[in-house]
Amino acid sequence: MPGRRREISGYRPRRGGAAICAVLALLLGGCTLQPTRTTAQSAAAIHPVPSAGGKIYQKWCGDCHSTPGGPGSLALERKYRGAVPAILEQRHNLPPDFVKLVVRRGVSFMPSFRKTEISDAELALVAAYLAPSQ
Repeated sequence: MPGRRREISGYRPRRGGAAICAVLALLLGGCTLQPTRTTAQSAAAIHPVPSAGGKIYQKWCGDCHSTPGGPGSLALERKYRGAVPAILEQRHNLPPDFVKLVVRRGVSFMPSFRKTEISDAELALVAAYLAPSQ
């Protein structure tokens, strides 16, 4: 019949849906989220800007040495049996000359890195990044 809604397989549209939505909108009208401003200082606290050495470290070393499940971290965990942290960034006993030596020569299954991959200047930044704070 024209002008009447047909019931489709037992479905009957509910009446008053618009009224319920209007009431909810009025009730929740004061519960809107207010936008917050992120200052440069609070953004830096949330997401610290990595140093140049940190960025290079993440690029070349992070996959193996920044997570507990990384192959480099697992190897160091086995080697030192938990006596020192397996994640290099948590260590406090990595002198810059030692870091440079290991990176250039490699150790066990860790490959050596050529100067065409990590320059001497970049390696110095990584070594300083991992060095114990004075």
